[in-house]
Amino acid sequence: MKIAIEVFSIVIAITLACVLFTSIISSNNQNCYARDYYNVVVNRIEDSNYSDQVINECKSDAESKGYDLNVEDVTVYEDQPSKYVTLTYYVSLPVFSLFGTDYSKQAVIEGYAR
Repeated sequence: MKIAIEVFSIVIAITLACVLFTSIISSNNQNCYARDYYNVVVNRIEDSNYSDQVINECKSDAESKGYDLNVEDVTVYEDQPSKYVTLTYYVSLPVFSLFGTDYSKQAVIEGYAR
């Protein structure tokens, strides 16, 4: 009987660890997707020579994906244009939604398109 209780306890502990690690991996994937999208946006802005039309397309695309994209003009010299690009998104931990609470935290990626 003692062995059955120990085995059952170990199985419960392993199950909880798997759920926790899966949640951590999921939140890390959300960060990776946002970072990849940010790099795509910066590359599109740079490749379009800072076109307002491309910036507006990127903003609407970011909004449809659940991100908030802000692009500010910080050009100092006319021959070297520069934009300050900020991507705001929310990272959620799915393990908390199992218990009825939705826990999410705002994250920001900032940088320049030059």
